[in-house]
Formats: sequence, C-alpha cells, structure tokens
Amino acid sequence: MITMKKSEHVFGKYFCGNEISKYGRQYGYVDYATLAKSFDAVLCNNIFQAFPEELEQVNGIIDNSEDIEEIENKIEELEDAIEDAFDTMTPDNFNTFEHETREKIIELEAEKEELEEQEYNYPEVFQWYIISDSGANILKDYTNELVYYCETLDVYVWGVTHYGTSWDYVLTDIPCEKEA
Repeated sequence: MITMKKSEHVFGKYFCGNEISKYGRQYGYVDYATLAKSFDAVLCNNIFQAFPEELEQVNGIIDNSEDIEEIENKIEELEDAIEDAFDTMTPDNFNTFEHETREKIIELEAEKEELEEQEYNYPEVFQWYIISDSGANILKDYTNELVYYCETLDVYVWGVTHYGTSWDYVLTDIPCEKEA
C-alpha cells in the first residue's frame, strides 16, 4: 500500500519557496521542475552501475502486506465456510455454495497476486541524481519517489522513472490549488 505522506496538504502557488508551474496549477499538482528546484541534485547516471549492491532503497517502497494478509484471512474464512457447509447443507445446495465460494476464492487469489507483483516490480529508473540530505527529506516527506542511500559515499540518490518529457509537464503526486 502506498501511503500518502505530507502530500495530503494542499499548497497554493508555491512549493518549498518555488512557484509551481502554470501547468501544475492548472491540473492541481506540483510539477517535477518545481520539485527539483527545491533541493540540490546532480545527474549521475552511472552511480547504479558503480554501486549496485550499496544503494539501499529508503523511499518509494510499496508495502501491500496488510492488504495481502486481509485477503489471505478472507480466503481462509471462505475455505472454512465450505468445510462447515458440507455437514449442514443438502448435496445440491452444497455444490452450488461450494462452486460460488471457490469462484470468490479464485478472484481473491488473483487480487492477492496482483498486490504481490506490485511489491516486486519496481518502475524502471531512467535517470539517477545525487541529491542533498534536504532533498531526500523533501522527497520522503512529500512523495513516494524512489530514493536510495549509498553508505559508502554517504549520499542520497533519486531514481527518476520518467523520460523524455520536460519536467514542467510531468506532475508529482503533491496536490496544489488548481487555477480557476
């Protein structure tokens, strides 16, 4: 489950002292250009190749464990209901009940599998930026952007997952007031 952080707060025309682009205000979200102006960032696309084992992800982690556990409990309850119904229902009623309940279980298992895939299929990173501690804090406090820490270099790294579009036209998940 991706949780909303401080992005639940609505910002006006500014984010961290930087004016949000007209495009961002038009659609009600801070744009990447404004976000990036909020902290120091240095492009370093070879950092992942140089330190692949040393980059520890500290933000942008998808944790669906609670939802998965809830689905597992529902599946277990449905399986128990089938066992309990065997002794109390007529064969025709039981067959119908079992068939319908097994279909529900199959749907829940598919939902569980989808949640598990989300946890392990991270978006591709197209650009790597070494960022300041304050930049890492901004990203961790306001977004679910991918942020890594490299202990060897004592630096934070931002993994940008979009490519090719001007950052003025890529929106974050940080809401701001829409322009009228």
